Amino acid sequence: MNGSSSLMAGAVGIATIAIMWLWERCRRSLRFLPGALVGVALVTWVSSGVALPINRVMLPDDLGQAVDWIGWQGLGTLADPSLLVAALAMAFIASAETLRRRPAVDRMHAGPRSQFNRELSAQGVGNMLCGALGALPMTGVIVRSSANVQAGARTRLSAILHGLWLLALVMLLPGLLQSIPVACLGGVLVYTGGKLVDVRAVRHLGRYGRTPPLIYLATALSIVCTDLLTGGVWWASL
Repeated sequence: MNGSSSLMAGAVGIATIAIMWLWERCRRSLRFLPGALVGVALVTWVSSGVALPINRVMLPDDLGQAVDWIGWQGLGTLADPSLLVAALAMAFIASAETLRRRPAVDRMHAGPRSQFNRELSAQGVGNMLCGALGALPMTGVIVRSSANVQAGARTRLSAILHGLWLLALVMLLPGLLQSIPVACLGGVLVYTGGKLVDVRAVRHLGRYGRTPPLIYLATALSIVCTDLLTGGVWWASL
């Protein structure tokens, strides 16, 4: 509470959440504008105007610098047992997350249902390409999918356009993206993820005894206090 950059970043995240909440309750004729866009735009404009000393989105000067092609030396590390264990853990968590998220997204819309074999096959091919390019692994996540559904998306074309819009912004407007505070994007993630919490489903866990609610709470705390892989894998192994 001493005016440090951490406090400012926290205020930026809370302000983003507040704007999104107010926008969804007050908008009428401007329903085509999502609250996340309004919140990010307003908070970015204000934080840039007063030059807050907080972390902002970082992009390479050249998009080609972000591509790190795998070489023969990198292929040689595939025999490292620790790397294989990490890869298996990542594959397990990513696959489980995709299988868990797709039914939740299906319940949000009336369009075509998910085909799980195709989902995992595409995810596997995509992750091999990510590895070849030196990119982070990918998985099906409910936050971006739910954001698309809430914006009126009806087909999987929205996911493809999602990536194309990001690529276009990175290539054409990198300066604009680099003015966005990281905490602002964190606020969007917290708000969207919070709306996905089904309180009634958590309450119904008690019908199966005391163990399921405890597992639910312990898993959530473990993920928040450590990270998704550590918290998820540890409780899954138990």
